[in-house]
Amino acid sequence: MSRCSLISFVRVNLFNPRHQRSNNMKVIEGNLHSDERGVVRFVNDFDMTQVKRMYCIEPKMGVIRAWQGHKKETKWFYAAKGSFLVKTIEMSSLVKNDYLLNDTESNVIEIPGGHYNGFEALEEGSVLMVFSDFGLEESKEDDFRESLENIQW
Repeated sequence: MSRCSLISFVRVNLFNPRHQRSNNMKVIEGNLHSDERGVVRFVNDFDMTQVKRMYCIEPKMGVIRAWQGHKKETKWFYAAKGSFLVKTIEMSSLVKNDYLLNDTESNVIEIPGGHYNGFEALEEGSVLMVFSDFGLEESKEDDFRESLENIQW
């Protein structure tokens, strides 16, 4: 059994993922199908009609990418390969939530405006797909950052 198959979806103040919200956070549960032809991973309940752009991040091991926030923009995170520790912080209250995303469960985390986010790869070669409801120029105008010195990981 690979390391990523041992990692499961976890959240501080745990809740069942399927379209439930806590502090405006939303986790959309996916699944996978495996047979002799291979594996199909899917998140059929992820409504992508709001998505304007997508990009992939392949972070180096041991590097924490945090804290980037948006007051209006919504982002969705999906582990395309490997696994990630993802953390979010509500900008107004500084309430922090932790999630584990991995490529064996096909969950999507929706991070609405009003949150900082950060993540760390837990496996070499991990790839995080990020979807956004803002174009690049709109996103740049709604970009708020905090340092790891100001807000601890």
